[in-house]
Amino acid sequence: KAMVDLCHSQSVPVLIDAAQSVGMLPLTLDQLGADFYAFTGHKWWCGPAGVGGLYIHPDALTEVTPTFIGWRGIRIDAEANPVGWQPDGRRFEIATSDGTLWPALRAAIDYHDRWGTAEQRYFRICQLSSYLWGRLNRLPQIECLLKSPPESGLVSFQIMREGEPVPALHAHLVKVLEAQSIYLRTLLSPSCVRACTHYFTLESELDQLIEAIEAFLLQEI
Repeated sequence: KAMVDLCHSQSVPVLIDAAQSVGMLPLTLDQLGADFYAFTGHKWWCGPAGVGGLYIHPDALTEVTPTFIGWRGIRIDAEANPVGWQPDGRRFEIATSDGTLWPALRAAIDYHDRWGTAEQRYFRICQLSSYLWGRLNRLPQIECLLKSPPESGLVSFQIMREGEPVPALHAHLVKVLEAQSIYLRTLLSPSCVRACTHYFTLESELDQLIEAIEAFLLQEI
């Protein structure tokens, strides 16, 4: 909110890329004050791939025009001549969409809401990421990028050799774990491995991850 206020004080519009926060961080969009808020539905919401959304503040809607034009986004007269944009978010819709994706995303969001509030889910996510962060820090060849427990479900770490991270081992670890149906990913800058915890992740699953990393380190280092 402070960053949004600072940008607005300099007449700078604010677009938030919420791909890695929507469905994880509690959100009060009207209090945030952002001009644009873009998100995908398949990450923390666990919805179908290929669907997301873009919120545009009403004051900003008249200042942006679509990059692509389609029949769904325009208004026409009695002779089917285009006379202007649709007055709302429809102006950014182009043509035929996969209508099955929207109810699937709504069902995913409803499922999460039945488990608990956004605040309760976020608290559990942070509990689990803190647990994983602590377990990783006890491994001698592992160094977490953050020096304190993460405030999200993302836990990034490096495999160290003689005080330096080893990118080749990061990629190899991810491949070895994938063969065990444990899915992590590598990041390039800085080179590291990233794990994610959701509220429905089990501590026993995190213990299984730690055991798999320990076995990998014993074999490779």
